[in-house]
Amino acid sequence: MKSIVDEEEFILKLQRADEDAWHNFVEYYMPRMVGYAVRHVKSKAVAEDVAEDALIRIVTAIRKFTYQGVPLDVWVYRIERNALSDYYRRHTGYATLPFQEFMDVHSTGILKDPYELAEAADTKAIVYEAIDHLEEPRRSVVKMRLLERKPVREVAFLLDLSESNVKVLLFRALTEIKKVVGRKMGETYGT
Repeated sequence: MKSIVDEEEFILKLQRADEDAWHNFVEYYMPRMVGYAVRHVKSKAVAEDVAEDALIRIVTAIRKFTYQGVPLDVWVYRIERNALSDYYRRHTGYATLPFQEFMDVHSTGILKDPYELAEAADTKAIVYEAIDHLEEPRRSVVKMRLLERKPVREVAFLLDLSESNVKVLLFRALTEIKKVVGRKMGETYGT
């Protein structure tokens, strides 16, 4: 989808059940949807099931989709995220995705000293634990803005919040994380 006009036309074709458009949609999105899901469920078979569930939801909902300038990718992501949340709710009792899946495993790779690596890993674990204990929607805002690097506008759309509310929630979440990390780091290193 090279431009807004192209994307709008593509959506209209999907809404009219154009076979070629749906073929292109599935060819483009399904590998990405399965890849996204497999990072959260760690089983390709389950990831494929989640992606198929999301695809069924997309096929059902596309007729009601109204293009408002937000990319189709965002809408697809939102539906798949909901499918993943439903999967977790059914299988674990929790409605949120596990935070550890968002970890950047290479963030400590620049450190050479094993003590620095251990300290960085401890710090990282404390930060992630603090984020995991945030109340919703603060937790989702932090994950989307800082870990997934989504723009404020996209986060607002995905969470059905105003852009200013996203900024306020992020500020409050970071303040809370800073307090928790400061307290935990003092406990960890005896200060």
